[in-house]
Amino acid sequence: MTYAVAALVDLDDFMAAEQARGRPWARRQLGYADQVVRAAANGRPGAMCRPQPPEEWLVLLTGDDPDALMSDAAELAEEVRARMVRETVWTATVSLGAPSLASGAAEQDARRVNDYKLVLGGDRVIPPPPHGTAALTPPVRIEQELARTVRAGDRNGAAGLLARWVDRCASERDVDPRTLRNWLIGELLFVADVANRARLADGSTDWVDACARLPIEDILMVGDIHERSYLHIWLRETLGRLMPPPSRRDVLALAEAYMAEHYTDPALRLATVAGAVSASPFYISHLFAGERRTTFLRHLTGLRLRHARRLLSTSVLPIDVIAAHTGYPSTKALRAAFRRHVGCSPTEYRRNRFQSGP
Repeated sequence: MTYAVAALVDLDDFMAAEQARGRPWARRQLGYADQVVRAAANGRPGAMCRPQPPEEWLVLLTGDDPDALMSDAAELAEEVRARMVRETVWTATVSLGAPSLASGAAEQDARRVNDYKLVLGGDRVIPPPPHGTAALTPPVRIEQELARTVRAGDRNGAAGLLARWVDRCASERDVDPRTLRNWLIGELLFVADVANRARLADGSTDWVDACARLPIEDILMVGDIHERSYLHIWLRETLGRLMPPPSRRDVLALAEAYMAEHYTDPALRLATVAGAVSASPFYISHLFAGERRTTFLRHLTGLRLRHARRLLSTSVLPIDVIAAHTGYPSTKALRAAFRRHVGCSPTEYRRNRFQSGP
């Protein structure tokens, strides 16, 4: 009875390197990697090496002793990995399938094992993992932050957030590639829901319109990605199609809404608001100047003084309490703002309002 064991050699981060350094450089370096794999395979009786473009090789070992085959495959894998580091610019992951009576089944199992590169990372030998998956939940949830980034139209910010979340989820114990992809697809559908501006009569998402920008074949493509660096590239490209670019007015409206909700915080700053709406402080300042003919600080002061005037006119709260309620760190700061912008002190303003009567 003849058994077969497949070892799948997969260069790490090939697509990212090709994108960064160019195709001619990548193809030239690929030739050196090919020499390494073939040299390691040719040194073993009965081993067959078959390139799997663009950056994989399948080495098939056959024999009548499955345990000896697995041992030989493990030695081959370690040799390839070590020589790749020593003789080329690459690192490689070598995935080993379980012994099989058919070469096709052996290759299929090696590819199943190689899928675990998505969660384990590269530059390693991956033995056959156990079959079956555990029921897991994501270690962290990012929907609130992701929704804010998507509504701001920050494609790079959303892609970076998802990429960091994927890395965090991949480090979770017992997580498998299928589970990780299911979580990611769920987040992508969430982005589609938040980003889609077309709504049906009942207010729900128009998924026909949403899927026009996130085709099913794009979602299914996640199943073919086992390199996390390439997954990060794919996320940037996918979110670029999925998220419409924000208008100036959308970003400004988000900034104003955030300020209206948080102006009572004495620590509120331009950088805080910019970070909350995923825009630069310079851009927020530019929007206030161009669209509102004012500055960020004047707008913030207006919110605080409007609230202070209302409290002075409708309550008997002490001035220091009103200062605390309106975002000023002290009574002195409130008095200074009042004199500069209203022309009198808070006490004088209250007295004048009460004297004039309703």
